[in-house]
Amino acid sequence: MAKSPPGKHQIENTNHHSQKHMTSAILLSGGMDSTTLLWWLKSQTSDPIHAISIDYRQRHHTELTAAAQLARDLAAHKVIALDLATIGGSPLTDPDRKVPAAAAHRQIDTVVPFRNMLFVTLAAAYCETQSITDLYLAPVRDDFSAYRDCRRPFYDSLEISLRLGATRDTAFKLHTPFIDKWKSEVVALGLELGVPYGQTHTCYEGQRPACGRCDACAERLAAFASNEVADPLPYA
Repeated sequence: MAKSPPGKHQIENTNHHSQKHMTSAILLSGGMDSTTLLWWLKSQTSDPIHAISIDYRQRHHTELTAAAQLARDLAAHKVIALDLATIGGSPLTDPDRKVPAAAAHRQIDTVVPFRNMLFVTLAAAYCETQSITDLYLAPVRDDFSAYRDCRRPFYDSLEISLRLGATRDTAFKLHTPFIDKWKSEVVALGLELGVPYGQTHTCYEGQRPACGRCDACAERLAAFASNEVADPLPYA
């Protein structure tokens, strides 16, 4: 399927608090998609934002350092611990498993079982303690093929479950404004917003310089190439 050209982008309207000030939250990994979402959300509202990062003992733990630095001037940053290394099953949580190269076409091997469901549920629990009902997430269209929990039907179902399971009747909302956007379009938007992509982290190996071989690096490089802009990150 042809990818839309970069440029001005129509994104889901976030004016859910037009009549009163409301705090929102965002899941921030420190990667380029969620960082772009943070910059975009900040451009849409002057209301407070909570940036939530999950320390799940990931191989690329350095992304948490990136997230903290990126959130510093834009949002209150909260890190929640979740030990998924005790479950394993993915090279992202099991250091004994090898991260596949993009050329191997085995991105599905990097799936962390039910990761997004766990992340969103934890973030929603934190949101409830802060009386936040709007949580923003950054799945993109490129994720659909390998990551089934990056599709809107999954988030529709999870949103219903969170409303049913909340302590009180709450109109909890999961916002996924990039879900129909290609990564190249997200980068185009980020370039317009002045996102400091050199401060983000993407590499599954957790390397700095980035490996340039894993699926995450390959997709990132392709997105910048599509926009005819050099990726500011160094590569090995």
